[in-house]
Amino acid sequence: MGRERPPLDPVIVADLKREGLLREGHFVFRSGHHSACLLDRDRLLADPGAASHMGYALAKRFFTDHVATVAAPSIWGAGLAQWVGYFLDPKAKVVYATPRNGVPTVAENLGGLIRDRRVLLVDNLIISGQTLTQFAAQLEALGAEVIGIGALWNLNRDATEIGGHPVFGLLNTLYEVHAASHCPLCELGGTPEAVGY
Repeated sequence: MGRERPPLDPVIVADLKREGLLREGHFVFRSGHHSACLLDRDRLLADPGAASHMGYALAKRFFTDHVATVAAPSIWGAGLAQWVGYFLDPKAKVVYATPRNGVPTVAENLGGLIRDRRVLLVDNLIISGQTLTQFAAQLEALGAEVIGIGALWNLNRDATEIGGHPVFGLLNTLYEVHAASHCPLCELGGTPEAVGY
């Protein structure tokens, strides 16, 4: 997994901007981290064209990892996981969690798609990493071999690994996430726009 991170295709980025799914500016997230980019995660995943392009770009990063199952801990990740699984070769099965007592839980009858399988975890955004940490532990307890974590964007600038698994964020190849104390956008005198995630 020490491979170089493939950049996000500039044509995809231009399409996201044209459709208003990606905006540039100065943004502050709930975590307090800053960035020059804002992704409209809900509208992106509601657009089959944009979602399929991002799913393909994520799948491309994991083409040689022999993924058998793509697993998502959230409804947002589930839509993306379908595209990632579709574009892997061979195509991977997809499982997703639904909340049970506030904990993302995979249905028992899907255990055969996890046990003794190479599993890639996918979510739309990584904010703190807590959800994916718990989800990875749950899948490993079910017998999965978690080979990595992919997301549209990793907003936890300190998490290059979660639960001992390498993390890849598509937008991180283009847009850095900065600590508020070291934000180059703040140094230019800009006031960040607050983001709800």
